[in-house]
Amino acid sequence: MAQIMLPTPDDFELSSAVCSHGFFVLAPNRWNGERSELHTTLPIDDQCVAAAAISADGANVCVNVPGCSKRSIGSNQPMIAAVRRILRLDEDLGPFQRLCAASDTHRAAARCRFGRLLRSASLFEDVVKIICTCNVTWRQTTSMVAALVRHFGAPAINDANARGFPGPESLARVSSEALKAAARVGYRATSISRLARGVTEGTIDLAELEDPNLPTKELARRLKALPGVGPYSAASLGMLLGRYDRLAVDTEMRRFWKQHYPRRRQTVEAIERHYRPWQPYAFLAYWWELWRGYAETHGEPEQWETSGQGREITTPKRKRSG
Repeated sequence: MAQIMLPTPDDFELSSAVCSHGFFVLAPNRWNGERSELHTTLPIDDQCVAAAAISADGANVCVNVPGCSKRSIGSNQPMIAAVRRILRLDEDLGPFQRLCAASDTHRAAARCRFGRLLRSASLFEDVVKIICTCNVTWRQTTSMVAALVRHFGAPAINDANARGFPGPESLARVSSEALKAAARVGYRATSISRLARGVTEGTIDLAELEDPNLPTKELARRLKALPGVGPYSAASLGMLLGRYDRLAVDTEMRRFWKQHYPRRRQTVEAIERHYRPWQPYAFLAYWWELWRGYAETHGEPEQWETSGQGREITTPKRKRSG
């Protein structure tokens, strides 16, 4: 079994980094709460993926790749880059943690090292998954993503039951009609196909969007120019790119705001004004409140089952009859 060890920042905690964002229940990810392991697939190169288990060992992240030798996974560099991106190992969240530690409402976020919200091995995967969250329930999102992986993902070289998330080359070869029929993504098929073809043909450059020196306003403009990406999607993708100064105002945020702040004005301006003291971490401050609401309804995320609570995280608690 091949093994990779990566040092972690002082404020890193694996379960918090993984189970603080819904992506941990989207294929090809699977969280094992009993063993505190993230099972996923990682790229070996542009064509091949391998199934891997990611755990924490003291001050390191441990990546185990069963059934593979060091020779079979090559230089390890694509895998290392993917893990660093997925877990945000290079991101400094110290300023946000200090804001939380000084806050009566968010002090617990600092204690559990909240803030590293899970993302994908590539920005392409992030974009497709965010497109699959638009105008649907979370249960439908999980089904769409699982179908994309099942029908179009490359099989892992070390696990016949595991597949990677399909890359742009794979999805570019599929017509939007076939994509719609197989993955049940509805009208999103057109956007996903256009995105995949644009990346493959070189007319869409996702790498430039990961430049930390790109101003947030310009990043938002370029994100909204991508197929299927509107204001909500752009704000969500900005968060995944480490830009937390813009809020993704969607139906779920409005539901949360109405439930937790019923006496406040129900406007975008009022919501943005409320989180202004948290800038440039407004999104993280909001996400902590939202995520704790999910935990109160469904139990601690570290214990969610992908096919159970993991598919129901946006479902409100039902009132008991009688």
